[in-house]
Amino acid sequence: MAAAGWLRRAAAAAAPRLPSGLPLIPPPPPAPLAETQSLVVPGLGAAVGPAMELMAVPKKKVSKYKKGLRNGPKALKPVPVIVRCRCCGRVKLPHFYCCSGERGNPSESSS
Repeated sequence: MAAAGWLRRAAAAAAPRLPSGLPLIPPPPPAPLAETQSLVVPGLGAAVGPAMELMAVPKKKVSKYKKGLRNGPKALKPVPVIVRCRCCGRVKLPHFYCCSGERGNPSESSS
């Protein structure tokens, strides 16, 4: 019994009190959204209307291993680029120095 009285007093203290003599007026109901109106959501920054597009969201994180298996064939493949020197005919990589431009064996020094 004592607990019920305490509960009633706490509920009465928490309830908002209106000044006496003022009638309680309910707020007007919100107007329904027409098809031309749209609702602006602050987090999205765009208007969200009846035709809101929903995107697919993955259920779990894809591990690095699975992502590597999927993207492995998409990697760049090394292209073997081998050219012959114009002077001596040796095989070399492009933009690498081979000889000084002399014809014949570059190890021989004629002058």
